[in-house]
Amino acid sequence: MAEPHARQQKPKRSPKRVGGWREIVVARAELIAAQLEATRVDGEAWRTTKASVDKHLDAAREAANRKQRLTGLRDWLTGAYITSAWAHLHNAEVLMVSVVSKEDLTAGRHAAIALVEQTFSKQDPRCVEARRQLIDDWPAAGDPERPGLTERAAYRTALQWGFAASDEQYSRVRSFRNMLLFSALFMLLLALGLGWLGTVKPDLISLCFTNIASGGAEAQSCPAGASGPGRWDIFLVELLGLLGGSLSAMVAIRGMRGTSTPYGVPVALALLKLPAGALVSLSGLLLLGGEFFPGLSGLDSPQQIVAYALVLGYAQQLVTRLVDRQANTVLDRVPSAEPSGREQAPTSPPPPPPATTTPPEQRQPPADELAPAGAA
Repeated sequence: MAEPHARQQKPKRSPKRVGGWREIVVARAELIAAQLEATRVDGEAWRTTKASVDKHLDAAREAANRKQRLTGLRDWLTGAYITSAWAHLHNAEVLMVSVVSKEDLTAGRHAAIALVEQTFSKQDPRCVEARRQLIDDWPAAGDPERPGLTERAAYRTALQWGFAASDEQYSRVRSFRNMLLFSALFMLLLALGLGWLGTVKPDLISLCFTNIASGGAEAQSCPAGASGPGRWDIFLVELLGLLGGSLSAMVAIRGMRGTSTPYGVPVALALLKLPAGALVSLSGLLLLGGEFFPGLSGLDSPQQIVAYALVLGYAQQLVTRLVDRQANTVLDRVPSAEPSGREQAPTSPPPPPPATTTPPEQRQPPADELAPAGAA
């Protein structure tokens, strides 16, 4: 009698992860684990290192697979799980220096130098010392005894310096992202509060312009088209300013570059422009109504008022472009495999200096020409 087929075991399904950085963390953890297994030797030192590396890799995987339920928003703002995942990965890579082969150390020292030079200035003593130990004083390939403990310690120290500075830069990026989001939220609440105030007391903040009609009588032009301040004037102006801000954000995307960080700074910048457009539009019309700009206070139709509101909403770019520059500065300091934007493109060599010509030698006249006339 034939034996029944054994029930095939279903493969274990990997948990669903939201966010590309989670997949990167898990993939790098698997790579480090495979590299560690390739260095297996029978010894107490290797087993101790393996236990420590496995502990950090498990912690990194746990942070990447963390479920976001009750503490999701708090973790997203503080970046606790992102910081934990990358910190444990960095610790595992530092511990791997003790067991990797000499060939891997020799091949990877340039990457360690690049990490240090990206996070510190080249004049920093740590950068200078790391370059001296890992480049200038690195042993030749034919030396069987080196790189030894001294070189491994220098390599490990350089990685620790680079990873610590890199984590600080990522923390600055997260803090800057949070400031952008909180500023956008505050301006949104302020715009909504002013709009609600306009619906309750329309005469308190008037966006109407007084003009002289053809018969000499005074007439008011309001955003909503009424003959006096209306309940929806402020909301209408802010909505058009919001539209102008969104158009400005769409145009600004052309100059934005993506970022490899898990923090959406470009998205936060785009969100900031929306309530900024609403508030700038409202503030600009109030300044025009108060004749702050001479010659620009005579808006004699609702169409002109709403057109100015749209243009002023787009003009918020004049205010937020300073924030865009600061964002680019913060992102440029994050270590990346791409060339830094602060590096200047190679320029053509300077033209050679003009050739110096030797002045012609003065011809000495004969002695008879020097003699005065009549001396013969």
